[in-house]
Amino acid sequence: MRKLSSLLAACALILVLGACSTDTSNSSSDSSGGEDGEQELAKELKLFSFGDYWPEEVLKGFEEEYGVKVIYDPYGSNAEMLTKIQSGAVDYDIVVPTDYIAGRMIEKEMLQELNMDNIPNFENINPLFHERDYDPGNKYTVPYLYGYIGMVYDQTKVKDPEGWEDLWNPEYAGHVLLSNVGREALTVALQKNGYSQNDASDEALEAAKKDLKALHPNVYAYESTASDILSGNDVWIGAAYSGTVGMAMKNNENLMFKIPKEGGTIWMDNLAIPKVSKNKYTAEVFINYVLDAEVSKKITDEIPYSNPNSAAVELMGDEEKNNPAAYPPEEDVKRADWYVDMGKDLTKMDQAWREVIGQ
Repeated sequence: MRKLSSLLAACALILVLGACSTDTSNSSSDSSGGEDGEQELAKELKLFSFGDYWPEEVLKGFEEEYGVKVIYDPYGSNAEMLTKIQSGAVDYDIVVPTDYIAGRMIEKEMLQELNMDNIPNFENINPLFHERDYDPGNKYTVPYLYGYIGMVYDQTKVKDPEGWEDLWNPEYAGHVLLSNVGREALTVALQKNGYSQNDASDEALEAAKKDLKALHPNVYAYESTASDILSGNDVWIGAAYSGTVGMAMKNNENLMFKIPKEGGTIWMDNLAIPKVSKNKYTAEVFINYVLDAEVSKKITDEIPYSNPNSAAVELMGDEEKNNPAAYPPEEDVKRADWYVDMGKDLTKMDQAWREVIGQ
């Protein structure tokens, strides 16, 4: 039984006494009332997240358990999410920003501080992911899913690749996968040349551009969400999201994933409550529900990214725990680098990428 049950039981007793009512004509009603005040669930929760990122079973489970309808509005990128949140067009209750974007939102005061008393299941999060640089006090965000950008390769075509430099092997002409997202593609070349993936110096970008132009004859496809492509046999090696590889592994048993010797990228997507939300308490109840061990496991059963929830991982079978796409060796993980908010330097990276692809 979830730790929130005692709180709900207390509210049920108050309901009997007529002092707490969920019968409200305003679907955005969510009275917090302070630490000891009345708290009631709204009728609706507006979830704004990456597309195909939430199993229907999980959202339906929340609706059935709490009587709150979840309205799931998908977006395709952090940039799209930021633009819509800043516009204030819709009072979303939950957003799912990636690490450095979450840091930017905190800095710009776009997120509400969480009441962790309503999120006791936060204790299920692996301590390694507490006190993250972009939210050092665990005040505004809770880890949802994480993963890597690393090397994918077909074990029948490529033997024991070590690093990004292997993508330039002429033997793999026409069989390399690379992201169509500029910063992600540049990461491969930057790290190959010994630079940080966050280095936007002229020297670093010029070297990266030169290398990516030279790589072009080897590239089969530029695509960041490439599970369908990887399910076939045309890609022999490339750079890809670990979760994308994990999904493709279900259809292509020849695939393997590893973090390259140069480091690759680690990222974390987070649950947060934007300032525009009028249903903070309901959003916190939803976050706590998602952090329940069994619920969290259902999420990664269907969406095979890495799960920061230690209690959920304990429920997994050995095959899932040992999947190299989701849980690479710890010594490899330590080499992975985090993206930082590049500010105006991101424009330089975008321009460098446009020059690579001829735009």
